[in-house]
Amino acid sequence: MKLLKREETHCSFLIGRREREMLFSLLQRYPVMVAAHFRTRNPPKTDEAKQNQELLEEALAEQQKENRKHLEQMLAENGRFIENDLGFTFRLSYFEIEWMLQVLNDIRIGSWIQLGEPDLSSPNAPPLNEQTVLLAWAMEIAALFQHSLLQAAQPAEPAESE
Repeated sequence: MKLLKREETHCSFLIGRREREMLFSLLQRYPVMVAAHFRTRNPPKTDEAKQNQELLEEALAEQQKENRKHLEQMLAENGRFIENDLGFTFRLSYFEIEWMLQVLNDIRIGSWIQLGEPDLSSPNAPPLNEQTVLLAWAMEIAALFQHSLLQAAQPAEPAESE
């Protein structure tokens, strides 16, 4: 995915056909993050803390449901992706970029959690099988798309005057 143009309200991107297929396939995995994961790390000790945890989990589930709905609408939006000889061009507002970064982060971190939160540089990395390969793929591809979006969201460097 390549930034074509940065404007005041949005950015325009070019994405190849296969890259678009990978993005769509990746986004189909959303949501990956499970709210209960945080409970198992720091289980609530009081009734009030348990109620707060339940409210937090409900809010996260509702947010993920809304994000999933918005994601499906955005990807199906007529004219969102315009085909050309190089692939597709598409536009995202800065708000949509921020939102897409959050969705991709859910996929990346949720996949890492499902892998058992490994230190992938360690010799004790998870064994290779179909599930772990898909989770590792999701982590890496999500990170690549996040990198492209983060670069686009950064203010342009002022040109040096001679």
